[in-house]
Amino acid sequence: MARPHSLDEDPSLSRSRFGHTPALWLLLPLLIGCAIDTAFQPDIKTFLIGTTIVLGGLWLCIKNEHSSLLLIFIAGIFLGAAWHQAKLFPQTKINPTRNYAELSVALSRSSSQQKESSWSGVGMVTDKGIFFRRKIALSGKGPAPIAGGEYKISGWMSTIPDRPAGFDAWIASQGCTLKLSNGKILGVLEPPGAFSEWCQRTQSRLETWLRTLPWDDHDGGSLLAATLLGRTALLPPDAKLNFAGTGTLHLFAISGLHIAGMAAALLWLTKKFRLPEKPLGVFILILLWLYVQVTGASPSSLRAWIMAVFIWAGQISERRTPILQSLALAGAVTLILQPEASNDPGFQLSYLAVLGIICAGAPAAEILTSPDLIERMTPKKSITLVKRWSIKIKNLLISGVCISTAATIAGTPLTLIYFQSASWAGMFANLILVPLSEIPLVLGMASLSLYCWDGFLPAAKWINGLAALTLDAMAWLVKLFTVIPHLVFQTNSGAERSGQICVAFLVGCFLYQTESKSVIKLLGIPALIVLLWILFFVI
Repeated sequence: MARPHSLDEDPSLSRSRFGHTPALWLLLPLLIGCAIDTAFQPDIKTFLIGTTIVLGGLWLCIKNEHSSLLLIFIAGIFLGAAWHQAKLFPQTKINPTRNYAELSVALSRSSSQQKESSWSGVGMVTDKGIFFRRKIALSGKGPAPIAGGEYKISGWMSTIPDRPAGFDAWIASQGCTLKLSNGKILGVLEPPGAFSEWCQRTQSRLETWLRTLPWDDHDGGSLLAATLLGRTALLPPDAKLNFAGTGTLHLFAISGLHIAGMAAALLWLTKKFRLPEKPLGVFILILLWLYVQVTGASPSSLRAWIMAVFIWAGQISERRTPILQSLALAGAVTLILQPEASNDPGFQLSYLAVLGIICAGAPAAEILTSPDLIERMTPKKSITLVKRWSIKIKNLLISGVCISTAATIAGTPLTLIYFQSASWAGMFANLILVPLSEIPLVLGMASLSLYCWDGFLPAAKWINGLAALTLDAMAWLVKLFTVIPHLVFQTNSGAERSGQICVAFLVGCFLYQTESKSVIKLLGIPALIVLLWILFFVI
């Protein structure tokens, strides 16, 4: 593959660029290695011995370019698998000898549920013995303990089933092998740090403020607090069920949607006031990091922040980095820091959806919204205001359909594998709700920025009200989608292996045909792959 000239503008994503996205060749061995370790779980010595043998072969055929690259790739797979096993919490099945237990637990995450009458969290057992270093899911009554501390906790302990479903499947994907219910804090072995305490106090104050509206609307306040703080536990039960049933519950998780929306709003302000781009970009990333920490530093929010860092860094460089390079680098860094994230459905869904948008949705939207020859030759001054706005709205709708379609196609196999259901309504609901969700996000940010000033509190309260009204409208729209028949596809099939092969074909298809100028190929072929998998292996 010929390297493009360093001064040539080459913003498009093409196969000729893949050889110059080194992060892609770092990410792929890591992903494959983590998948191999998850599937077979051999002893770590096997991977280390394999690495030694491959490196020895590399020394012998160092002069052969293709053989050397292949051996380096294989060595990367072995090292990725070894790193995954070394960092992953113990996963062998273990049955507690007693149902009731008292454990020392280093709490990594905790959050209160509705009305702070109960809490849930995740931690690591620090007692020496058979449970040492086991990751455990916790739940208890009363106010939530502060994450970052070590606690003595008592409760009823059980093991995660071999084939977990529902909530058990989610906590198993986070690396947990045990769960403790009806937890009671017996004492504090090591207090949490001052920063952790500040984050919890700030989160509690922000939740109280976001629920403050000019009128009585408990559901609207709960929706606003859940949106800005990324806590689905705050959602009203009916709304949570409706959003989950239509595949739009992701709107309330701190993810790329939140981080991108907030970053875009802050960057717009910097451009509006003509402030220096790079220093303000660093300052905005620091603010977003604080926001991630205050909202609980969930894995999805940390991944979104890492992705935002690399995409921002790639876009402000002297020669803009292809967005695939930034995405691959973000994924590789995430796996190096947290190799257990490879087992997380959220990690797989988010990166696969973004890959689908980059390689299929965005190119298809660009093809369909490109002006024709007549539009290019028509002077802008001769186009009426109504015509300009109609073109903008049409292009916005077309882009939304393409991006939503690509994300839905990419996420359907994994959704069926992990949750045994997928909502065809999600594609249409997301088309409406994703743009609408930016309104309460921006209004909520404006409210929180005014919250620090007493004189602006009345105005900030009305801003909360407008955001809550928007969220009430979104909840009403979602409820309409739930009553439409045959929009939720459900299956009890356990076609995990075939689903993983389907995902591999999807990734290869996205990367291979991203240069295509045919919308039918860009979106139709991936859709056909998913449809054939469903017909032959799922139904």
